[in-house]
Amino acid sequence: MRARTRAYSAERRTVYLLAAVNLVALGSLTAPVVAAIPLKIDALLPEEHRASALATVLTLGGLAALLANPLFGALSDRTRSRWGKRRPWMLGGTLAGLVGVAALAVADSLPAIIVSWLCTQTAYNAVLASAAALLADIVPDSRRAAASGVFTAAAFVGTLPPLVLAALLPRHVDLVTFAMPLVALIVVGFALSIRESTSHAHARAPKSPATSRRGIRIASFSSAFAAVWLQRLAMQSAFSLATAFTIYLIIDRMTKDPVDATPIAMIATLAGGSGIVIGAAVGGAWASRVRRYLPFLVCGALGLAAGAATRAFADAPIILWIATTIGGLAVGAYLTVNLALAMRVIPGSRAGTYLGVLNVAETIPQVLAPMVAAALLRVGQGDPVSGANDNYLVLYGTAAAVALLSLATLPVLRRASAARVPIEDESGRGSPEHLPADR
Repeated sequence: MRARTRAYSAERRTVYLLAAVNLVALGSLTAPVVAAIPLKIDALLPEEHRASALATVLTLGGLAALLANPLFGALSDRTRSRWGKRRPWMLGGTLAGLVGVAALAVADSLPAIIVSWLCTQTAYNAVLASAAALLADIVPDSRRAAASGVFTAAAFVGTLPPLVLAALLPRHVDLVTFAMPLVALIVVGFALSIRESTSHAHARAPKSPATSRRGIRIASFSSAFAAVWLQRLAMQSAFSLATAFTIYLIIDRMTKDPVDATPIAMIATLAGGSGIVIGAAVGGAWASRVRRYLPFLVCGALGLAAGAATRAFADAPIILWIATTIGGLAVGAYLTVNLALAMRVIPGSRAGTYLGVLNVAETIPQVLAPMVAAALLRVGQGDPVSGANDNYLVLYGTAAAVALLSLATLPVLRRASAARVPIEDESGRGSPEHLPADR
């Protein structure tokens, strides 16, 4: 019993360390996006070229992230070193990311900004890919939802310190940009103490129904993983559309003034982000306790659709804040369970590759959603609620419809989540009992 308690304590420490790595890696990418890159472009280029230049830099950075995450996930699967498979990429990505941030700080031309930002994005995505794969390696299936909740919540918390520092120190943005990368060195230094052992997690990993009948692992890009990937793509697309152009919605429907709209938008962002963190942490712990995934996926899709539909008719700040809170809670719970389910159906020896590919489903909407949202705003004869030229009803209604469309994957996901997982007895071995399947 004492040995089991020590093992659980070590596992919790590992989860918190990996969540901290996730936090500092994403935090290191936040300050350049919100402050450093826009200000550098503003100082270098005339006003009429700023928007297009910034869009170019951020789009190329998004494409770098799109490619880097699955690439470094696959490389970590194949790495054999005295440091293990994942830790070399965590450390190397952190060091390279710091170099990229330093290069960005001294960049004095648009090409230099682009190159340094591509290097920074690539480096920290190597960290993110290896940390997610290590989480899948170590945590057993019965506790992956709770671990995924902590891991997912940390990602959104990581964006807050750079935002606060940028607001408090607007004249020292370059120093703010270095804050999280330096903290990342310390956090990753502690994370190097994690033992890379896969036997504990995968010894208790469930088999799919197909595996149980045929004695083989799920094939690459199986129907189960494809369904998980497509649902994440649909939900992330809906979320990106639902959060697009919030500031313009506030101006057109509520304040008619950009200055007065800013605090309303900040509160909406805080409400949505807090909802994601709470939804991820609470939803992950709850899903691990009840050992059912599908109800959380359904509630996530319905909650995001409800939040987007509420936003479509929002004409007062309180309605907008309620909508963003509902959507945040739903997305947090959904992302957590989606990640846990993905770790259940992928081959254990290729966790880095598959989780990197899963991340592509989250990155694609971030790159394309602004353009799609801008096109949707032009559909019809303007906004029926405010009379403005931009049709917010169509934009957020489409987001709600896409969220509901994600439910089309449930028949396949139901079979995958119905895998029978042995419950551990007090000795740490599997007991004859089995977890209830999702109905």
